[in-house]
Amino acid sequence: MKFSISKLIFFTIILISIFLRFYKLGEIPLSLDWDEVSNGYNAYSILKTTRDEYSNFLPLTNRSFDDYKPPLYMYLTLPSVGLFGLTPLAVRLPSAIFGVLTVVTVFYLSKIIFNNEKIALISMFFMAISPWHLQFSRVGFEANIGLFMSTASFTLLLYGVLKGDKNKNLLLILSALFLGLSFYAYHSLRIFIPLTFIIFILIFKKEVFRIPKKVILIFCLIVVTIVLPFFILTPKEAFIGRYQSTSQDLRVQDLDKSVKYISEDENKGLNLGKIIHNRRIVISQTFLQNYFSHFSFNYLFTNGDDNLRHHTNNMGMLYFFQLPFIISGIYFLIKNKTREYLFIIFWLILSPIPAAPTNAVPHAIRSYTMLIPFTLISSYSLFELFKLFKFNKLLISSILLIIILALSSYLHTYYIHYSKESASWWQYGYWETVESTEQIKGQYNKVIIDRSIEQAYAFWLFYSKFDPKTYQTQFSKNHFDKYYFDQQDINSDRTLLVSTSKNFPPGYKEVKTIYYPDGEAAIKIGEK
Repeated sequence: MKFSISKLIFFTIILISIFLRFYKLGEIPLSLDWDEVSNGYNAYSILKTTRDEYSNFLPLTNRSFDDYKPPLYMYLTLPSVGLFGLTPLAVRLPSAIFGVLTVVTVFYLSKIIFNNEKIALISMFFMAISPWHLQFSRVGFEANIGLFMSTASFTLLLYGVLKGDKNKNLLLILSALFLGLSFYAYHSLRIFIPLTFIIFILIFKKEVFRIPKKVILIFCLIVVTIVLPFFILTPKEAFIGRYQSTSQDLRVQDLDKSVKYISEDENKGLNLGKIIHNRRIVISQTFLQNYFSHFSFNYLFTNGDDNLRHHTNNMGMLYFFQLPFIISGIYFLIKNKTREYLFIIFWLILSPIPAAPTNAVPHAIRSYTMLIPFTLISSYSLFELFKLFKFNKLLISSILLIIILALSSYLHTYYIHYSKESASWWQYGYWETVESTEQIKGQYNKVIIDRSIEQAYAFWLFYSKFDPKTYQTQFSKNHFDKYYFDQQDINSDRTLLVSTSKNFPPGYKEVKTIYYPDGEAAIKIGEK
């Protein structure tokens, strides 16, 4: 990239991406959710004791709430927790940093795919302002680290395989490193990365087979060395727990549906039931429905998924103005097909597969890798449109105005309205409640946290900065210090009770009420 207007635009976009991801990073969203708290406290525990909350030495998985999170985000949080303590900023800082790095990586990915610096800059800009990417870059979600790992690994792989420069071996080694680490970044990548890697080899087999065998061996050894401990040392409960939390209910529903339909057919004397309602067919139908739900207009452009932690209200995962660019962009890719274009199309096709067998669909986190091809396709289409009209200044100004208005509308909603609308989704009030109970717990024999406060123990550990070594020696999710969780004993003298306002029982004198930003009562604290 020459020292020119292109370079100025490049660094300007980096500054924009930094500002959009770091501005009020510790304040909006208003509070941490349970996954962020779990990663943060376990990072704090490892930093202090080299062990997680369960007293496991440098674990390869964050057991958390028995959902066994990938460990990479937890370990990446160690430096920021060491610097800033147990704070929202510390927990979210790694995601914001890797969000900016992903924006930069998209530039280089787009550049090698389209061999055009202008398209690369448009792709970079679209990624910098993407509502999908901004949403996840500003919270401590493992998927955001995973998106960087997957994007960086395939970008490096493309440069290492397709470019004949002297650094290609180094690029391949770095690609192998990121490919291996992706298994520790996010669950979905354990499906997406191998599938996409196979497609990559099939598409670029000529270039791949020209790579010296020694380099290929080193590449494979790096990947295997990094990934093998995951399969050997990860407890089987992690795989079982993940299946139960994401897919078991759906499989049970499919099997029940199969049995029901076969039974109804048999009652009517029909013999085809066992064939057309076979459980494998029912499961396949559900899989396809779930898969294609990720390409729905409603999901992508109007409402997003069903989780308000993943997007602002009344907005899809992408800007509405991207719709015509995506449609025309796919047409241009197919019309002007190259192997690089084919790779991006397959990237898009493969991205929803990890989400398709799971319960909640469409799912913005599990299908997060879709964002990369959508961004590149939109950018390519926009460039082709500009080229078709010979870079007409009026057209460029009009489209730029539309983009600015769309971004302004999103930012207004995010910073002004989203906090109120999504407060309950972000466990708002938990920090205020911990602070209140910490101040007055000396006056009581017990502080009982009602089970309506979900995953409460993690919030009390995090916000009270409870000593990890002490917690490890007396480990119990049900009790530490004066706090008792998920217990019904409310008859003791001098007992303080914490409950959601809807579950606050009679017989307790209200001590304090925590309110949502819109004025609705969220949590009540009472005494016997």
